[in-house]
Amino acid sequence: MITDADLDFHNHNSPDFDHAETLFLIFSIPEARISGNAYVLCRPNAGVCLSSIYVHQGMHANAWTVDYSDAPMHVKCPETMANFTLSNGLSVKGSNGARDYHFQYDGRERLCRFDLQFTGLMDPFDPLDPVQNPMLEAFGGDPEASTGAGDSWTKGHYDLVGRIEGELELYGHKFAVSCVDGLDRSWGPRAEWNSAPVSWMHLTFGDDLAFHLVVTLDVVGGQTVYTTFRFGYAVVDGEVCAITAAEVDAESLGMLGIHRVVRITDARGRQWEMVGAAIAAAPWHTAYTSFISFQSLYRWTMGDRIGFSNVTDVIGVTTLSKRLSKLGKQLD
Repeated sequence: MITDADLDFHNHNSPDFDHAETLFLIFSIPEARISGNAYVLCRPNAGVCLSSIYVHQGMHANAWTVDYSDAPMHVKCPETMANFTLSNGLSVKGSNGARDYHFQYDGRERLCRFDLQFTGLMDPFDPLDPVQNPMLEAFGGDPEASTGAGDSWTKGHYDLVGRIEGELELYGHKFAVSCVDGLDRSWGPRAEWNSAPVSWMHLTFGDDLAFHLVVTLDVVGGQTVYTTFRFGYAVVDGEVCAITAAEVDAESLGMLGIHRVVRITDARGRQWEMVGAAIAAAPWHTAYTSFISFQSLYRWTMGDRIGFSNVTDVIGVTTLSKRLSKLGKQLD
């Protein structure tokens, strides 16, 4: 069970230099086709912290054309992740059983600022807890197999969706933020070697209906293919139910997702099918050199329901090299 204690560091007395603690928020302003994120990776054993703020409007094939990026490496690691302020201007405070978070950012030269309140619509979902995640048993109780993210989530991970309210100011333009999207927190070893290819998906239709999926993927013929459903949940009228099956059909432009059809079955046997079309997308790799996150903000339709939320396809650079480079393709 995730509690406020999990806002703080785990294993900070270990000598392991590659122990990492992460926090990630993704948000959007659909009417302006804007997607943004705030990411923190702390290495308390090394005393350093990586922080990335990334905001883009519309479609971007390249990271250097996005609207804003701030990713200093490194800043001083805070004493705690429960309530901290970094030297790049990012402040975060978590509360309410790790359900609620207040993100504030005031960047250099005042080019970008935001004040965002994330209010969880559920208790944090722990994929390593068999009570919450029946797929853990389906993969033989193996945390690495059941999460699909290599060693990154094997020691600790939680995910939740929430209502995000606040304001973003970008180059003097002010935008009201009001969306439902995802947040996650992880801790454990991070060797930063060729991250396992995995898709971190949120499909939200309002406070009363939202979904989260983790699906492993591959690159075949230059296109993203979604291979194995790992875990997920549905939030229906405030009640959380684990997902037990999911399929994803997709089209990409380069590596950026532009179209998806998603079919979901939960533990109660309820089924949903939804279609997503990207209204904003960009590759995010300013935070890491070992992998690229191809992020897309989708407009979802399901019957008469419409929603907007983000999908992030995380792929190791070495995997991309093996699949797409001239020499790498000779390995097949």
